[in-house]
Amino acid sequence: MEIRKVQVTGGSSYIISLPKEWVKNSGIQKNDPLGLIVQSDGSLTITPEITGRMIERVKIFNLKDIDDSEILYRLLIGAYVTGFNTIKIITPTRIPTFAHKAVRQFIQASVGQEVSEETEKSITIKDLLNPGEMPFENVISRMFVIIDGMLRDAVFALKTRDSFLIEDVISRDRDVNKLYWLISRQYNLLLRNVSLSREMGMNVEMALHYLQVSRVMERAGDQVVKVAENVESLLFVSIEKKIMDEIQSLTTEVMDIFNSGINSFFKCDLKKSNEVLLNVKKYNKKCDEASHDLFDMGRSGVVSIGYIFENLKRIGEYTGVICETSINHIVMENNTD
Repeated sequence: MEIRKVQVTGGSSYIISLPKEWVKNSGIQKNDPLGLIVQSDGSLTITPEITGRMIERVKIFNLKDIDDSEILYRLLIGAYVTGFNTIKIITPTRIPTFAHKAVRQFIQASVGQEVSEETEKSITIKDLLNPGEMPFENVISRMFVIIDGMLRDAVFALKTRDSFLIEDVISRDRDVNKLYWLISRQYNLLLRNVSLSREMGMNVEMALHYLQVSRVMERAGDQVVKVAENVESLLFVSIEKKIMDEIQSLTTEVMDIFNSGINSFFKCDLKKSNEVLLNVKKYNKKCDEASHDLFDMGRSGVVSIGYIFENLKRIGEYTGVICETSINHIVMENNTD
């Protein structure tokens, strides 16, 4: 850390000199404007980026070191999440088929990414999304809508013995992952360019809590997929109405709790967050009792049904994590008042 003394000129203006090396590296000239951003912790950020535009970052992948579609796909996702806005794939020969497959898969799994240029030996992917067009809260809300629909449809598929609906539920998890990766990307963009905070309506500390919530929701989506997979194994098993009603009741209750937890986070409602945490404990006890009663009965399909109860319980526990994140967020915000 460099220490600089504050000077006073004219009796009312406070002046501090800038590090010469930083000025040179940033290309700052005389009379150039600089952006000053007051952070929530009281510190001051100085940036030459005053337009809120994204800094151009290019990632190049050379296919001479890559020979598998899945590996290239993971690398593309990694470049996307970490905030590169131009991705180039190059090869000394012809672009192989596996690379085209990975690019198509990546475009479908990301938001705002499109192929801008393609030749025999290269593919260029550009980011067309304005960070301010996808507010964090809207993305989280959309994730909830998808997860809620997935779980309700999974239970409905059990009632109607609909294998096609189960396949559809499982495929929708890709949309949840897509939105989680988007929030991860937005966070990394903000981390590298704090001048984007005004456009995003979000500072870095707040964005971190949204990232944590989105990660928990992505895991909740994975639990719904497991519910659907267990339902699939029960499609040809006779299930008593009492057990079916229990599954339906626990499903409705957990999504109500999940929704309340997310709303408490959005509204920074400390009282509501603590209420939801208590409800999660009560709900988990219900799931444990349902599993215990089920195994006492020893009926067919008992293992898969037991797993469903456990998956629902895990979704409830994830709601508790969201509420704990909400409380941390509230404490942090109140600390700055």
